[in-house]
Amino acid sequence: MLDFVKVRAFYFDPPPDDSERVPSREELYARYERDRYERCLLRGGDPEVEGLGPHGSLIGGRSKPLTLFHGFPELRARLDPLPLSWFNHRRARTPILPQHGIREAEAFFHALSCAYLAGMPDRPSGALLRTYFRSTELSRHPRSQVWHVFTCIRTVELHGLLARGAVSLYEIARAIHVTRIRRAIVVTWLNQFGLRPRDRA
Repeated sequence: MLDFVKVRAFYFDPPPDDSERVPSREELYARYERDRYERCLLRGGDPEVEGLGPHGSLIGGRSKPLTLFHGFPELRARLDPLPLSWFNHRRARTPILPQHGIREAEAFFHALSCAYLAGMPDRPSGALLRTYFRSTELSRHPRSQVWHVFTCIRTVELHGLLARGAVSLYEIARAIHVTRIRRAIVVTWLNQFGLRPRDRA
């Protein structure tokens, strides 16, 4: 259950950034509403007319027009991934080899390339895209291609990176950090596997 009092408090007084803490749903709702308010101003809109921020019911209370979202804020807000060190342990560094081996992994990445990089110059093969996901550094064009995959990928395909792509969780986390992806659906999926270094046995 969403605590609306906390959402309003976080809207007006957001907590300081902390790369080692996963924000609550209330913080994400407040952050998303602040982002919507700011984007409205940047495009020359009127937040009051659109019922955003304090002009809508979520932040302004029941007397204001109903706040409407076109998606769950916890899946649409910008979110920072946990530090890479949280994914730097043996289990996270061990990739899962699919039933049909590397050939199946490359076929999986070929499907991602076809789905999300169609029309892009020099679209990579499945083998090359998999290499990009596993690279410690990426030049501008490969980084853009991996970024595009992350901006479009569905949750079921995120699971596929682990189960079918023969890419380790650490490599996925590193690719997210390298491409600076802040898409909440991707980062939330990743963060659920994070393990604080000092909590490891």
